[in-house]
Amino acid sequence: MTPERFALLTRRHRQCLRGVKALMGSKEIAAELGLGKSTVDSYLAEAVRLLGARNRREAALALAEFEAQDSGQDTENPAKTDPSKIIPDSTGLSSEPNPVPRPTAPDGSTVGGAVQDGHVHASPRLPLPFRRRGQLRNDMTVAERLLWVPMIAIALAVGFGMLATGLDVLTRVIGRMSHLAG
Repeated sequence: MTPERFALLTRRHRQCLRGVKALMGSKEIAAELGLGKSTVDSYLAEAVRLLGARNRREAALALAEFEAQDSGQDTENPAKTDPSKIIPDSTGLSSEPNPVPRPTAPDGSTVGGAVQDGHVHASPRLPLPFRRRGQLRNDMTVAERLLWVPMIAIALAVGFGMLATGLDVLTRVIGRMSHLAG
């Protein structure tokens, strides 16, 4: 696995993989990070896919080895963690290793980010105007919040217009049916 693949991992991916390395289950990782179990499973599945690993165990061990090499430490102490005890291969995340090609678009964007000068930059994501499960707070800037105000107003106006039109059509249909029946 190349350093570029590890650069695609977010802070949450890394935290979840470190939990797997520490022999923790999804529920334990979720409790420690303040997330839901399904959210942890999603982070782990995405990390497995981004790294091209067979399963969460292999991804966790690869991250640990990468971080040990990156920080100049010795590789993991096998007496400390027996790899066979880390969540078994039958986790259902991936049954066989399938190398993930990094698809690129003309603008250089890839899965999880754009590669520029050998560095991976995260793709811009649209921040939502509410706090999602697992977030401590909403990290939107004032400008992003101000952009959401007209977007929400337009969506409400369109929705109200559709409701009014639907009720008008329904009223006309009922009026014609009662006129034909009477």
